[in-house]
Amino acid sequence: MNNQKGITLIGAIFVLIIVSLLGTYLVKIYSVQQKTSILALQTARAYQTANAGIEWGIASVVNNGSCVASTTLTPNLSNFSVTVTCQQLGSYSENINTKNVYLITAKSQFSSYGSSDYISRNMQTTIHD
Repeated sequence: MNNQKGITLIGAIFVLIIVSLLGTYLVKIYSVQQKTSILALQTARAYQTANAGIEWGIASVVNNGSCVASTTLTPNLSNFSVTVTCQQLGSYSENINTKNVYLITAKSQFSSYGSSDYISRNMQTTIHD
């Protein structure tokens, strides 16, 4: 019976190793989940800023009857920028009026390309005045 005194120590060490590996795994899962949530929020913000850029381009065409070739907007969200480009695609006649057709593109960016938190969204629409 004296030869079995260390068997409990081996079992306790095995349990400690399993519990520590499980704890490490849970911390990694939590970290990935938190990063995923942050990126999902930033993606939604990028979509909304690109949409705001499209709306700005539409307002520019409607109010001015023409569009600016390229404009960079800075929304009130940190590190976001929106580049709005407008291009006249052509014109057509409707009854006695001539209508111009414009392509408006908005690109919203967060951070810089190549970084782990880089987000970019592009939106396009066509409009006629």
